[in-house]
Amino acid sequence: MFALVAKLRQSQGLRHSALTVSSYALASGFSALAVILISRLLGPTSFADFSVAFSLSLILNRLNDFGLSTVIQKYVGGEWRQHKIAAYLSLILKYRLVLSISIVTLGLIFSDALATLLHLDSPLLIPLTFIFSTSVTYFESSQITLQSLAKFKLAAYNYLLPSLLKFSLALVVFIWQIRDTELILALYLLSTLPSLIIAEFLKPSWIRYQLEQSFHKEKPKVLGLLRHSAFAVVSAGIIENMDILFAKHYLSAYETGLLAGVSRIAMLLYVVAYALANVLNPRVAAYKKKVNFDAFLKKAWAIAGVALLGFMLTLPLAPLLIELTIGPAYLAGQEILVVLLAAGFLSIAVIPFIATFYAFADNSFFSLSALLQLVIVLIGNLCFVPVLGLTASVYTRLIARSALLLFTWLMLWRSYRREFAK
Repeated sequence: MFALVAKLRQSQGLRHSALTVSSYALASGFSALAVILISRLLGPTSFADFSVAFSLSLILNRLNDFGLSTVIQKYVGGEWRQHKIAAYLSLILKYRLVLSISIVTLGLIFSDALATLLHLDSPLLIPLTFIFSTSVTYFESSQITLQSLAKFKLAAYNYLLPSLLKFSLALVVFIWQIRDTELILALYLLSTLPSLIIAEFLKPSWIRYQLEQSFHKEKPKVLGLLRHSAFAVVSAGIIENMDILFAKHYLSAYETGLLAGVSRIAMLLYVVAYALANVLNPRVAAYKKKVNFDAFLKKAWAIAGVALLGFMLTLPLAPLLIELTIGPAYLAGQEILVVLLAAGFLSIAVIPFIATFYAFADNSFFSLSALLQLVIVLIGNLCFVPVLGLTASVYTRLIARSALLLFTWLMLWRSYRREFAK
C-alpha cells in the first residue's frame, strides 16, 4: 500500500491533475460565495438583470474563443520547438483580435435592440458586457496557454486570483449595500484582468507575438481544426446559458431571477463534471488496448452509479440548499432546483463515457452531440417556455442532458465495436 502511494506521489501527471482540479474547485467555491452575496443583495428581480448580462458574457466568451483554445491545447501543447509555439500563438492572437473587435463593435451597434429584446431595466448592461467580457476571454486563453506550456503551478495559482477578487468585491458591495447592477457587473468581469496581466508578464521570454507575419505553414492546420472545434465550443456556450436569456424575454423578471438563483446552486455540479473531464479525458486518450478500455468502462459505470446516489441523497436537501445559500427569497424555486440537480448529476454521469471518445479515431461524436443538444435547447425554449414557463425551461435542460447520455451510450456501442473489431 505504501509503495503504491509513493508511486502515485511520484507521478507528475497525477500531481498536475490534482493541482488543477483543486485550483478549479477552490476558485469555484469563492466564485459561488460571490454570487450568493450578490443574489442576496439584489433579490430575484434585480438579480435577473445581472444574471442575463452574465449569461450573455459567457456566450460571448465562447464566440470570442471560437475553438481557438482547442487549437492551443492541440498544437501548442504537442509542440516542443520554441519558434513553432511562438508562431501558433501569434496566429491565434491575430484571429482572436479580429474576433473580439468585430464582436464588440457589433455589440455596441445593436446594444439598444438587445436590451429591448431582453426587457432589461438597465440597458447599459449590454455594452458593458460586450466590452468587459473580452477580459474574461483573454484570461481563459492565457490560462490554457500556461497549461499547454506545462506551467501548471503558475496556472493554478493564477486561476485562483480572479475568484478571490470576485469574493472580496462582492463582500464590499454587500456590506455597503451597493445595489448598482452595472457597477457590480463591471467589477465582476474585470476581476480577471490582473491575472491576465500576470500571465502575460510571466510567460516565457522567447514568446514574442509577430502579428505582421502570415504563417502559411501553421494556418492550414489551425483552420482545419477550427472547422470542427468552433461549432462545438460556440454550441456549448449557447446550450449552457441560453435558457436565462429566453426566460428574461418571455417571463417576468422575478421568474428569471428564481431560475438564475437556483441555477447558480446547480452550477457547482457542472464544475465537478468539468474538473472530472479534465482528469479523465487525457488519461483515456492514451488507452490503446481493449483490456485497459474495458477496465475503464467498469469505472465509468461506477461513477454513474455514484452520481445517481448523489442525486438521491441531495433531493431532500433542496429547500435547505436555497435557504443557506441564495436566501429565503428564492424558496419558490425549489421545484425547479430539483430538476436542475437531476440535470447536473446526469452531466457528471456522462463525463466518463464521453472521455472514451478521446481514445477513438472518429471525432464525429463531438459535433453530433453538440448539435443534438443545441436543437433540443432551442426548440424547447422557443416553443414551450412561452406557454409553460419555468417548468419548460428546466425540463428542456434535463431532456438535453438525458438525450446526451443516451446518444453517448449509442455512439459508444457503435465506436467500440468498430474500434475493437477482430
